Amino acid sequence: MAPQNLINIIVMAAVFGLIFSVWCICIVFWLSQSLARLQSVQKRLGIVKQESGESHTLRLWREAKQAGDEIGLREKLTLAERMESLKQAAGWRAPAHVVIMGVAGASLVAFVVAYTVFRGATLGMVVSMAIVVTFWWYTKNCIAKYSALFETQLVDALGISARALRAGLPLLGSFQLISEEIDDPVGSVFFQICHEQLLGLDMKDSIRKVAKTIPNPELKLFATSIAIQLQSGGNLADLMDSLASVIRARMRLNRRVRVLTAQTQFSKRILIAMPILLFLLLNIQSPTYMEMFYTTPEGKYMLIAMASIVLFGAWVMNRMAVLRF
Repeated sequence: MAPQNLINIIVMAAVFGLIFSVWCICIVFWLSQSLARLQSVQKRLGIVKQESGESHTLRLWREAKQAGDEIGLREKLTLAERMESLKQAAGWRAPAHVVIMGVAGASLVAFVVAYTVFRGATLGMVVSMAIVVTFWWYTKNCIAKYSALFETQLVDALGISARALRAGLPLLGSFQLISEEIDDPVGSVFFQICHEQLLGLDMKDSIRKVAKTIPNPELKLFATSIAIQLQSGGNLADLMDSLASVIRARMRLNRRVRVLTAQTQFSKRILIAMPILLFLLLNIQSPTYMEMFYTTPEGKYMLIAMASIVLFGAWVMNRMAVLRF
């Protein structure tokens, strides 16, 4: 081998080794920074303690996901039960299948109108998808408001039940008092339990039925605790106070999580709205310039690709805003 070739190989190997070393240093630095940020988030959430390695908050978080094993709440719901659960959480007055069929019909009518007036199948698909996405976003907000109201009312209901039990009322009497003093949705839930008790249904089965149909982890935790307490016995008033404190701690934890992920959620909304608003402004400002997106096959493919990329970006940023432990 010629000396010049040997020198070139040595130089190339040295350059490769230097670049690889710099790359490894960058990876190690990035991993250390990520680990430090993760530990900082865990400390702010109260997840890690130096004394025991696990805090009461994390146990509450895990227990809420594991609640229901003792009374069969992990069983899969039927389609009818899922529809009924969606109806209650979204606050619909009509049955869930009627609402879904109505949205599907409105989307189909919008597609036909857009295709008939503007002679564009792509525009009709965009309008139909916009109706479906708007309905999904509105339903999601309704469910979030329902969950927040349900948690707040459930804490108040547990306090009323604890005071009623200490005053000498039985468990069913405390539930009857809750149904009279608390508005919907919690009031209707306890009214249903009391009504089924009058019909002869067992208390445990009645609570399990309600907890399965309402998508709320706090109610499942309540149902699990009551079922165990009815089997083993104990002070129900103290149990109600303990459940109220647990739910308050979980509510504080959820608020802190929302604060930590607020920046990601705001960035997601801005990044999703910018291309859509720019697209609409260009259609208003220069229709002839945007005409190619509706008249040529390449433009239609670009529109489909744009919608897919925006939806994929929204999904990725939603996953980034989820804290897992």
